[in-house]
Amino acid sequence: MKYVITAILTTILIFFSFNQAEAQDQDMRFGAKAGISLYNIKTSVSGGGFSADNTSDMRLGFAVGAYAIIPVHEMFSFQPELMFIQKGGKDSEDGDDFFEGGDTELILNYIDIPLLVRFNIPVDAPVAPYLTAGPVVGIFLSGTEKFNGDSESIEDGINTLNFGLSFGGGVSLNQLHFDLRYEFGLSNIFDDDEDDDDDFFGPIDFSVTTSGLMLTVGYTF
Repeated sequence: MKYVITAILTTILIFFSFNQAEAQDQDMRFGAKAGISLYNIKTSVSGGGFSADNTSDMRLGFAVGAYAIIPVHEMFSFQPELMFIQKGGKDSEDGDDFFEGGDTELILNYIDIPLLVRFNIPVDAPVAPYLTAGPVVGIFLSGTEKFNGDSESIEDGINTLNFGLSFGGGVSLNQLHFDLRYEFGLSNIFDDDEDDDDDFFGPIDFSVTTSGLMLTVGYTF
């Protein structure tokens, strides 16, 4: 949590450390975007002197939302967004004499609020490249777990808020924006109160984070 707060404060300071007069001739713009998401889930279990990590395969989802571009400097802008995005992951396991194998898929629906710094790279070309970076706050909406075709709704035990850091870039062509970014999950998406306390091993910490890519096409009005 402290890393997220530090990132947010740093982002805000960067925005307003530049001379506001340089941005007065530039108008705030709004846009809409849509695209695909490719996310996976990392699970970490530790306790009783042992630890284990597992990263799922990426799951294909979709993302749609809106954004604003607020000029702060000739080369910098503040780009807050409001996105609906599907996160999660999938995995396949072979069965044996004791365990049933199968395909597992976890679909997590979020409202994401990225607070991004946008750095416009000055080039003499028809397209205008840019870089983005900043914190992301996610609000959990709903979830579904699928196992061998059977679906089950997931709501209990998942934290309402999720935090991450976003890094990416793209190009603008007139009013079109092509954007690719990576979100690195920082917080445990499952409630810490759900951690198990084994009588033999003692407390067992169970942490799950979600990270992934988002590729979108946007149109600025």
